[in-house]
Amino acid sequence: MTRFSAVFALAAALGLGSAAAQAAGVEGVWLTEKGKVAVELYPCGERMCGKIVWLEKPRWSEGTLKRDERNPDPALRERPWCGIEVISGLRPDGRDWEDGSFYYPKEGKTFDLEMRQNGDDTLKVRAYLGVKLLGKTEIWTRANGELPGCEPDDGSGL
Repeated sequence: MTRFSAVFALAAALGLGSAAAQAAGVEGVWLTEKGKVAVELYPCGERMCGKIVWLEKPRWSEGTLKRDERNPDPALRERPWCGIEVISGLRPDGRDWEDGSFYYPKEGKTFDLEMRQNGDDTLKVRAYLGVKLLGKTEIWTRANGELPGCEPDDGSGL
């Protein structure tokens, strides 16, 4: 192995290690800014994804389970919000995560997404449509302790 090849191999290994360490830093369960939804972040290939794992209010005021009724794909409109993958494709870039998407089941819309970890216990999450300047930023906090998890879907809608 030439000296150049050895240096390149070492640099590649270090790069993979730092991406894995970065992923481990954001993996886990996070509460959204208002504390009404918990999203679990987990690796999906080389990127980061996230799904809803807890809702403060999993049912509408009339008692029916919140379902993905506004999804543009009619085949997905019966699935409960809890368990939906709402974050996909976040790519690590230094301290940031970029080029991801965020699906908002309340509106059935998908937004561009980026996030940055601020220490161990907070994330700065920004969702936008094409223009970052016109987006919305929230600060998410790491969930400490146990959350009850998703409400089982018994199929009754009640």
